[in-house]
Amino acid sequence: MIKEIVDKWDRNKNRLEDAIRTTDMEDASYQTLVELIVQHILNNPEDDDDWDNFKVEQIHEIDDGDYQGTLLFLIPKNRYQPDEDEYLVTYVNYGSCSGCDTLQKIQSYDYNDLPTCRQVNDYMRLCLHLIQNMKYIY
Repeated sequence: MIKEIVDKWDRNKNRLEDAIRTTDMEDASYQTLVELIVQHILNNPEDDDDWDNFKVEQIHEIDDGDYQGTLLFLIPKNRYQPDEDEYLVTYVNYGSCSGCDTLQKIQSYDYNDLPTCRQVNDYMRLCLHLIQNMKYIY
């Protein structure tokens, strides 16, 4: 884990939780969760630090699985041309059904327009795992 990212999680997790609580997550993907993490955890303009922001619109998902496997997410820093050491990577293992895939399981709970408290808590736990898996490629 990267200490600065864990610190940002501690400072900004309430922003992410508010975003999840007020967003229809029924069709959300793992990519959606990574984008929310970058927007609300990593790129918080209220943070008083020298942190460089990341490009939400250029997050790359790599999926070489078939029905199940591992998703890799490459997250470039907000640069004109990011160098090789300016990418974060995170990953999640996924399954093919709500019995073996965490995100599908959360989405299979009793659903209304917005997530329930239980779903919000479980989405947050899943986001924490994505944060804990983050590292720079080089």
